[in-house]
Amino acid sequence: MAKIRQGDGGPVQFKHRMEGLTSRVEGHQHAFGNLTDLFIPEDGRHRHTFRGITTTADGHRHSYSGRTGLNIGFGVNHFHRFSIQTNIADGHRHLISGRTTGLIRLGGRLGHKLIIEKVLRERVKK
Repeated sequence: MAKIRQGDGGPVQFKHRMEGLTSRVEGHQHAFGNLTDLFIPEDGRHRHTFRGITTTADGHRHSYSGRTGLNIGFGVNHFHRFSIQTNIADGHRHLISGRTTGLIRLGGRLGHKLIIEKVLRERVKK
């Protein structure tokens, strides 16, 4: 989570939103949505950790966690790409991929727009 000092009000916290649909596996897919967690500096750039639980579909749900890619761009409009697999539930897993929003301010009025680039299909062998 990035902390940016603004005026006399103290630090303001910013995160990225991640949401979309998982890949379709065994005839179903799940929705996911979360905010990024920790801010991880790396060679003048940064990543974020994230975690969440999908919606229930076909009688089950999946948890997931990972790290975003390095920031693309700088300032309030930068974003991160992500691509991870969920945990195994009901004998299979799904792929979650896309890109985050730009920064959103917690409790503030800074808007955001999400672009999910694509949802990839994945077949898991049993």
